[in-house]
Amino acid sequence: MRNGPCSIFLLGIIGLSAIVRPNSLLFADELVLINGDTLKGQTVKQTNRHLIWHSDNFGDLSIALEEIASINGAPLSSAAPLPGLAAALSSFNNSYKGGLSVTGAYASGNEEREDWDIESTVEWRIGDYRHDTRLNYESHSLNGSPSNKEYHLGYGVDFFFREQWFWENGATWGANENRAINQYYTVSSAIGRQLWDTEASALSVESGLTWISEEFNNQSSDNRLTWSWSADYRQRLMRSLELFHTHRMLLSLSDFKDSEIKADVGLKAPLVNNLFTELKFEWIYDNQPALGTDTSDSQLTIGVNYSW
Repeated sequence: MRNGPCSIFLLGIIGLSAIVRPNSLLFADELVLINGDTLKGQTVKQTNRHLIWHSDNFGDLSIALEEIASINGAPLSSAAPLPGLAAALSSFNNSYKGGLSVTGAYASGNEEREDWDIESTVEWRIGDYRHDTRLNYESHSLNGSPSNKEYHLGYGVDFFFREQWFWENGATWGANENRAINQYYTVSSAIGRQLWDTEASALSVESGLTWISEEFNNQSSDNRLTWSWSADYRQRLMRSLELFHTHRMLLSLSDFKDSEIKADVGLKAPLVNNLFTELKFEWIYDNQPALGTDTSDSQLTIGVNYSW
């Protein structure tokens, strides 16, 4: 959907910004310590020796397992530390998650149309390092014309040098025929902060430098160093729906008039087990696009998402 209404995007951002971190009492669990103290909140993660607990009153707390009597009435006992490789595998299994989204459309008759959008994400954390991989493939064809393809492959690793602060480094490679980009790659480095990350809600922000190299269909190219700012937000609504939003802004350091914004905002609703319906609005704005292309692209999709 070319030149989609920016008003939809703006309304989504306004609605998103109006949502503050939820009152955890709606989703609160109860942790009881050996000394009898009670804490309302949620589990963030558990290691072999500690539980990271987000308290409604005190924020994130690191509590030794031997100090915990129960969670929601169920006893919790400390586990012996696992040796070497077993500990690493246990940590990997506890922090491994991902998702696969598939959207498709086909029409024949007065209009022949075929659209596919497949996106996969995998994230895992071992110790102070959080790894992230992303794969996206899109194909769009109208009335028998050759399909326009877009694909993207990216990898990043975050090093948490403090509890909530991390150093992000990543690289991407891809192409976008809709925007006349035959091939592109980026290399980035940024400082980020994980403001919070619980089962109910998460928000992280990053700012740094990104090198971009683009080769266009007309054989020209563009290489530039940019300042980047990005955010990744998700929020559980009514215990079942999930609102998500990501955006990234790039500003060329050699030409401040050369900027680009990419943003997604959407909702996930559960179907069965780990299967969800996903409604997503995607928007790209480039004020200096390739010759013969528009400054803005947008599309609204509905599909199926499998998360684990």
